[in-house]
Amino acid sequence: MIEEAVRAGQGAAGGGITMSALQTGVQASGRFFSWWGQELAELVPARLRRWAAHEGTRTVFAAEDGRLVGYDEVRGKLVRHDETGLTSGGPAGVRLPRTACLIRRIELPAAARGDFDKILQLDLERSTPFRHDKIYSDHFVEDGAARDGKVWVRQVVVKREVLDPFLHRLAANGTTAAFADCWDDTGQQGLPINLLRNQADGPASGRGRFPILILCICAVLLSGSAVAIGLSKYESALAGLEAEAAAAKTKAFAARRSLSGLEASLTEIAELRRLKTAKLPVIRVLDELTRLLPDNAWVSNLKIEGEALEVTIVAPTTGELLSSFSRSSLFSAADLTAPVTYDPAGQSERATVRVTVRPAASSARPARDNETVGSKS
Repeated sequence: MIEEAVRAGQGAAGGGITMSALQTGVQASGRFFSWWGQELAELVPARLRRWAAHEGTRTVFAAEDGRLVGYDEVRGKLVRHDETGLTSGGPAGVRLPRTACLIRRIELPAAARGDFDKILQLDLERSTPFRHDKIYSDHFVEDGAARDGKVWVRQVVVKREVLDPFLHRLAANGTTAAFADCWDDTGQQGLPINLLRNQADGPASGRGRFPILILCICAVLLSGSAVAIGLSKYESALAGLEAEAAAAKTKAFAARRSLSGLEASLTEIAELRRLKTAKLPVIRVLDELTRLLPDNAWVSNLKIEGEALEVTIVAPTTGELLSSFSRSSLFSAADLTAPVTYDPAGQSERATVRVTVRPAASSARPARDNETVGSKS
């Protein structure tokens, strides 16, 4: 029994620790999102913040010369409708003249936004003769980013003896004030405050909903901006890629034309080279015949058709002609195309020889000629 009781106590203690840790985590998350919402709200222009903070339609009773003048306020715009009636079908509030409000401008650390109320209250009691139970107060942060981690805050203070009579007059006519503020510097709209915000008997001013609304607006704007920026970058990248592809296509066409021209030039050069090596110059043939034939022989007729050479040679004797042609590096396959004839008048023989010209021998010919010339010299 004792052991079971101990186990039960340990289980209860463990469950309590788990719930406590969960609650701590939830509170920390809530504080973080609240701080984040306030930070995002400060990035929104004051006009937009005031436009979002205002109710759709509400009645403002402005204190003018000791009396209350009614206005209908829609998104910060006022329409004067009645100077005597103090009843309203919707949210209503009191707006005091600027001369009835004490406005203090104080520089505070931006990181302490959640504690501005406490800081301002302590500073107010320290630097002024006003006591907390004798005044109404609220504050708002001026526009602009924080410099050196600090922001300018305006605290608005009104004596209860100034505001309470107007609140009582509204209550006597069956209207409960939901807010109280002061005219701004222009005298055209109220300051973004609610002097009844911290009162136990006053309804909430809607400030709790303001950071959430601003957070939602910022989230929508950021999402839209992200989509717009993404589409813009995609279109820019696509346009750049298309431009690069067009430039590359133009360069490819130019390179292809150049390559085609080069191939054509190389083909022409190869053909010229082939023709040069295929067809041996006549002067080379005559030079080779002069080298091969004896001094008492001469050529009476010469005909070249492609690689075939047909030559008629007149010499005292033609018995060694074919062997002479076989020793040549320029000629090959020497044959007689007709019988050898004898000329009794000239005491000489006439032979017609057909040989094949070797194109490859043209490159080796000059060196051999030099050797022959050298040996003859």
